[in-house]
Amino acid sequence: MPRSLRYAVLIPLSVLAFYVLFVLPDIDLGWVGGLAMLAGAWLVWYLLWATMQESAAAAKIGDVAAAPASPGEQRAWIGLAFTTAILVYYALRGSQMVAADGTMAPEASAIGRHIAMLVVGWLVVMQVLRKRWRDTVEEDERDRIIQARAESWARMGLSVFVLAIAVMFAFSPSDRLAWARPMTISNLMMTGLIVSCLLEYALTGVAYWRDRRGNRLPRLSP
Repeated sequence: MPRSLRYAVLIPLSVLAFYVLFVLPDIDLGWVGGLAMLAGAWLVWYLLWATMQESAAAAKIGDVAAAPASPGEQRAWIGLAFTTAILVYYALRGSQMVAADGTMAPEASAIGRHIAMLVVGWLVVMQVLRKRWRDTVEEDERDRIIQARAESWARMGLSVFVLAIAVMFAFSPSDRLAWARPMTISNLMMTGLIVSCLLEYALTGVAYWRDRRGNRLPRLSP
């Protein structure tokens, strides 16, 4: 099957698998049905990932001067993908974690399990990739510089977020803070943490990508 057709089939299926598995209300299919649905979703995601790896390999063959993505860059893009998925899911279902009295709703346990499934899947993918990186240098001075800059920006963004929340609580009238229940504040803090992680992975991936493009382009000045 041509790669373009595979992308046309697998990308919608991947979005549908994410929606069915994490966004739709929980449906009791039994452990066999739940396991089959989970296996089907991971199969679709694996096929999409394998197709993307095949496209990258074909691009390198077609362009000899293309520099391969380093382990650090691959970690960044994978982290960005999983963090985005967690943030989207949290944005769609986070409000269901708050009960009417502001405490934790019964649905919070199921939502937490779904987020844990995404994290476990992330760890499994990284473990598989580490086995492929056995014969490569996973980190050098360039990696440390890129990671330090991205961590600095992410830390700055998280600090600004926390400061803005503190100022809002300090100077807002109490009647405007009726929404600030314990679980709502918890969700707000978790959202800020997830966004800071997403910012770090995005900046890291873009820095690696720009560095690789710079290595391929001719230098205009000595």
